[in-house]
Amino acid sequence: MGTTGSSFFSRSPSQLLRLGPAALFLAALFVDQEGAQAQTAFTQPTAGDTTVVVKRGESLLSIAADLLERSDHYTAAELAIGMRHLNELESDRLLPGQVLTVPLRRGPAQDQPRRIVDPRPARGIYATALVAGSPRMMALADALVAVGGNTVVFDIKDREGDLSFLSSSTLARQTQVDSLASIQRPAALVDQLHRRDLHVVGRLSCFYDERLAAARPDLAPRLPDGHPWEAGWLDPANTEVQAYLLSVVDEMVTFGIDEVQLDYVRFPTESAADSAVFAYADSLSRDAVITDFVRQVRNRLAGSGVLLAADVFGVAAWGRSADRDRIGQYLPDLLPLLDIASPMLYPSHFYGNFLGLTNPVDYPYYLVYEGVRRMVPLAQAHGVAVRPWVQSFPYRIPEFDEAYVAEQMQGAADAGADGCMLWHPASRYDVGLSAMRQVIDGVVVPRPDRMPQLLGVPTVMNDDEM
Repeated sequence: MGTTGSSFFSRSPSQLLRLGPAALFLAALFVDQEGAQAQTAFTQPTAGDTTVVVKRGESLLSIAADLLERSDHYTAAELAIGMRHLNELESDRLLPGQVLTVPLRRGPAQDQPRRIVDPRPARGIYATALVAGSPRMMALADALVAVGGNTVVFDIKDREGDLSFLSSSTLARQTQVDSLASIQRPAALVDQLHRRDLHVVGRLSCFYDERLAAARPDLAPRLPDGHPWEAGWLDPANTEVQAYLLSVVDEMVTFGIDEVQLDYVRFPTESAADSAVFAYADSLSRDAVITDFVRQVRNRLAGSGVLLAADVFGVAAWGRSADRDRIGQYLPDLLPLLDIASPMLYPSHFYGNFLGLTNPVDYPYYLVYEGVRRMVPLAQAHGVAVRPWVQSFPYRIPEFDEAYVAEQMQGAADAGADGCMLWHPASRYDVGLSAMRQVIDGVVVPRPDRMPQLLGVPTVMNDDEM
């Protein structure tokens, strides 16, 4: 996940300071490449500024690190770049006695944290923890706002099991799953996104967790011989696993986020999982285990004003009993507990003869349209928004471009979705944001050769399975 640039920005202020002026140069260069420089706003002093007198040995980064907590900037690198712009410095070299103006505020002061109401239609993107912990996050957020977007999803816990913040959870401390935390100030991150009128979603990958499964194999499913099943999964029915995830949910609420999004809230689908042993009684089913866990999260959020969303397998929209029994996601039971359901309708994840299509990946509009169309009536009956994830990455797509992404988004809208979210595993959205702009402008026309009905391709249209 991420890139060399985003890995660089995952460093703490103290780590950046050790890198010296070169670090600031790279920070400026990388943010410039993102194409959305918030720093260019720092051209005139404001009432929120302060001045400092440079001492021997100080640098822009060291001054920024010292003043970061007094500012409403997100990272020390971002504040340092703002200082350079405001003071019109041609280099990062400072002299003892030099007077600098420090732009502590990026916008109007806010006395109370705020939440952004559920935006409909949602137009959003996903950010990795590495990106979310770097100045690139704000550049990306500004680019999203510029095209009309309104929602950002960032990792609280990713599929590897890494927590993006320093946790107070006992289990997290014991296993050091927060040792790579790239988001040093999660509440400040949320505040900066709120200042851009963005709806902020924290993504919590639940039961796929490579790090915790390795550190605590007793929390993993078992093989018939009693040994742990070493496949990176935690046992969804294990009460200690569930308690850990609920403690992370509690911490998420304190950051001021608008929404908790559960991902990997299911049982594993690998063929080897068929023989794995899980910690639930024979009288229970997999979907009962998953539904009960989601109910616990719902109860944990009661009274907080934080919305609850869950990512569901794309095939769950078709309601097939085999999928329900395998992954444990049964929409009629899950939906009453949610505010938003997000089917993952990536065309590249559908294979031969699905819906009667020999090569489903060739039909981006149709696949997303059908998945959303089948889910909307059931979701609406419970007052739940349908907000699918769509594919903004080129995997298995021979002709990946803005049109391919835009057709998915248009298919979601035409089927009654409450917006959609773009997914790119490295948070690269040059193609995706261009597609989003096309959809907002209403200029998307699906290609006829991507419409199976127009080509006379027979498709399966059995709604009885829902």
